[in-house]
Amino acid sequence: MKGLKSRYRSSSGDEAMAELGHELGNVLNGLLGMTRLVRESDLNLEQDRWLKAIEQSGRQLRRLVDAFGPGPRGESGPSASRSVLLDGVELLEQAVLSHAPAALQSANRLLLCVDPSLPREWRCDPCLLRQLLDNLLGNALKFTREGEVLLEAMRVDGGPQGGDLLVLRVSDSGPGISRTVAPRMFEAYQKGDALSCEGPGNRGLGLFICQRIARAIGGEISWSAPAGGGVRFEVRLPGVLSGAALASGPPSRILRCLHCRAELTGPLERSVTGHLSRIGVAWSAEGAQDGGARKDDRGDRLWLRLGELPGGGGQPGPIVQLEAFSGDGQLLARRILQAPILESSLAPLLMDLALQWLWLRRETPDSNP
Repeated sequence: MKGLKSRYRSSSGDEAMAELGHELGNVLNGLLGMTRLVRESDLNLEQDRWLKAIEQSGRQLRRLVDAFGPGPRGESGPSASRSVLLDGVELLEQAVLSHAPAALQSANRLLLCVDPSLPREWRCDPCLLRQLLDNLLGNALKFTREGEVLLEAMRVDGGPQGGDLLVLRVSDSGPGISRTVAPRMFEAYQKGDALSCEGPGNRGLGLFICQRIARAIGGEISWSAPAGGGVRFEVRLPGVLSGAALASGPPSRILRCLHCRAELTGPLERSVTGHLSRIGVAWSAEGAQDGGARKDDRGDRLWLRLGELPGGGGQPGPIVQLEAFSGDGQLLARRILQAPILESSLAPLLMDLALQWLWLRRETPDSNP
């Protein structure tokens, strides 16, 4: 390691950056190649999901190596924005997945809440947007312990300028921001008591980079101090949702036979019920009479109850227990969803339960398929 440091110090800035990018590219080729091989092996859905997150993080690192050019300290930054069509919800989920280990290490609850009306199709620079999210989530998890970090994505009216805005919010329940830091929080190499965190990774650059990225893609970033404590950062981006489809498309006919009663609270309820709404599953809040259903149609649906379990075994939560019941109240199945709870993990599980129930009804002589 000392030899590598002296080698790059002896080169000019441009040469060192070029050599470092070349060497990182070689390492990334090996990592991505091995990841691809493992993904082609016999993995279950959960293992493939985590491995895909590793692969996406590697690809993001490759994009960063390609996008950042040489320059003086604190002045190198993102290249010009290159907008492409992409699956925005998948990008959000990959960002959350990549930060899940850090959330586990600091015993934080990491949640994703996506507006049911938010389109999946976005037009933006995936490298820059992912970099912005990584910095905001990384900061929130770094300065929060045994708390909650929430990533929200929604669409809002653009007002007089027209069009819809994509709004991204990252909120945490940490110590907040001190008054001495607040006026200069978006400046480079600025750290304060409320944000201090020892270690080589804390250089006071995260928010500075976020502001530069937000401006580079035509948006703006701001912050606020919620009444309940912590800090909230909000990024408002115009043009990202222009011409996009309204939502995720028509819901599956199979999932229409499900009805969930959500016995959850707070951001976790918003997160999970938002996922349910996006995939077309009917749900009602805890306390709704008969789960919001008529007694004469209870036999035509598979009834589900979603409740939170306390964290344990090194898992800070949220841990959601899903129980499936027949129309007469008989328990048919019980499943556990561990953090992070995402649309991409919830939808296959519900589809599997629905298919099993439909098959059971078909095989039961007294039932109507």
